[in-house]
Amino acid sequence: MSKINAIRLVNVNYNHNAYHISDETLRLNGQSTLIFLDNGGGKSVIVQLLTALFVHKGHRNFNKRTFASYFKTVKPTFIMVEWVLDNGAGYCLTGMMVRKSQNVDNNEELEIINFISEYRNACEQDINHLPVVERDAKELRLKSFAACRDIFEGYKKEKLNSFFYYDMNNYAQSKQYFSKLAEYGIDYREWESILKKINSDESGLSKLFSDCKDEK
Repeated sequence: MSKINAIRLVNVNYNHNAYHISDETLRLNGQSTLIFLDNGGGKSVIVQLLTALFVHKGHRNFNKRTFASYFKTVKPTFIMVEWVLDNGAGYCLTGMMVRKSQNVDNNEELEIINFISEYRNACEQDINHLPVVERDAKELRLKSFAACRDIFEGYKKEKLNSFFYYDMNNYAQSKQYFSKLAEYGIDYREWESILKKINSDESGLSKLFSDCKDEK
């Protein structure tokens, strides 16, 4: 089974914009990991954002916290999870680029592009080097949604590495995305029925097992 190797969050605002993550990477190295933060520090936020990568639209909300509530501007947010594959097969980057919808002609709250990148060694399409931001000595600048989409299209055409991207507001492309995830043993049904249920409430784990009468 593929294991989470690293998590990268870019331009994340939460708790009514009281907190901002500019560009942070959490390195799990395929190990079981405990994230310890004070109340309000963002534990549930991180879990909700990560879960959104692997569930269908109707499962992105956690109780009263809607997924759309994190995105209020035209600037994109990036949620990325790198997986270490079995048998030395390399790595898989799963990611989402999301912003508030700018299309007034449809009913979608968000514009979402998900992407998947396969690689064995460090490259421009990996979790560390994907060029969605520009850095200089003084500041970090976030690239626009359109500019990043053009970058993704270029990768897809070049075929230097296996890179795929999907418009998640398009049913056919969304279906292709989840089919691709399944190739890595990432099953949306596990995230929708188990992982989301565990993390929706503070006592989610207890509730998950409340109907279990024995070990089996």
